[in-house]
Amino acid sequence: MSSERAVSAPDEVAISEMAVDFWKLLRISDRMLVSLPDERRTRFAAQTRFSAGRLEQHLDALDISLATFEGQVFGPELPAIAINADDIESDPAPIVESVVEPAVIWRGRVIQNAKVILKGSNVDVSRD
Repeated sequence: MSSERAVSAPDEVAISEMAVDFWKLLRISDRMLVSLPDERRTRFAAQTRFSAGRLEQHLDALDISLATFEGQVFGPELPAIAINADDIESDPAPIVESVVEPAVIWRGRVIQNAKVILKGSNVDVSRD
């Protein structure tokens, strides 16, 4: 008997939204670590790592993964929407600088595109 649970279409949306919200909460927690006193930072970091591991376990059980694409060249093959695309539209090979929301992939199918912020690649493609 398989331990994989069936996910219906309405559940697909709810689960992807919940996974993205949990991912965002973990990212905020990571950023908050630096502001904590040393004696609290270690415990808080351990709790955050534990929660991240639990999220990964739950997503694995549902055959769902989250993809961020940080550092990758942005192009039409990435399931991502650039929220600052107009700012760098002349760049031939923009790079994903940071992620606002990860892409949600269920059983190899993208069910939610990532939302990313791009930076210029500093690539010169001029031809003399």
